[in-house]
Amino acid sequence: MSEHVTLNVTGMSCNHCVMRVEKALKGVLGVSEVAVSLEAGQATVGYDPAKAALDDFKAAVADAGYEVV
Repeated sequence: MSEHVTLNVTGMSCNHCVMRVEKALKGVLGVSEVAVSLEAGQATVGYDPAKAALDDFKAAVADAGYEVV
């Protein structure tokens, strides 16, 4: 079963930032899809809730140098 969550991400200013956030989120175990919008400052994540949680996404984004607010 898959769920989706939309995260508000601060600190992104270019397409390189978008790619870093996408890569970080795709690296979280249980994530099946990621869509990041620079204009909206958001990342939508499809994931298996048995394997991943919001704190995992926040930590991955923080490790990439950005923040989930």
